[in-house]
Amino acid sequence: MEPKIMLKICLFIIFISWLGVVNAVSPNIAEQLDIKAIKSINLVQTENKFRAFITVQFSNSSPIAMKFKRSNFNINFQDDRGADIFLGTVQPQKILFPASKNGVASLIEKKLEVLVGEDNTNDINRLINLFNLIGNPNSEFAMILSGTTEVGTKTKRGWLYQGQVEIEDFIFYPTIQREVLFK
Repeated sequence: MEPKIMLKICLFIIFISWLGVVNAVSPNIAEQLDIKAIKSINLVQTENKFRAFITVQFSNSSPIAMKFKRSNFNINFQDDRGADIFLGTVQPQKILFPASKNGVASLIEKKLEVLVGEDNTNDINRLINLFNLIGNPNSEFAMILSGTTEVGTKTKRGWLYQGQVEIEDFIFYPTIQREVLFK
């Protein structure tokens, strides 16, 4: 093979490797995403299943826009004694987190469809416990996400994706507008 062609191939491989290192999802970027508030929860029964439509307010304080694609998250709530209550599984196709501007976090609201469970006694009791937790104005709780997603970071030329990233026990402390919570 010609030396010029070999040099071009080597430089291309080095460039691609450099992109992977520079644009990997850093812990600093992940720390700048937050769930600020749960605006509403609308529980719907379809056939023998329960679904919850949750309007969530996200914030991004990173100067870099991010995107989650093909996500699969489990959502748990944890009370102030450390007891977990499983809400369900959410699989949004895409969530775009706009970049912050001038150091001010960007806020977006996203309606998430959560598969809560079956129409059976165990799942109904779990929902009652969950609504008692988040509906009580004196309760303190955490929202915990675990699962996988493809993470994209915005560049000048487009989006760079990291492939599947696993998120384990990301803890958020959202506020709730309790007066409009249940529909």
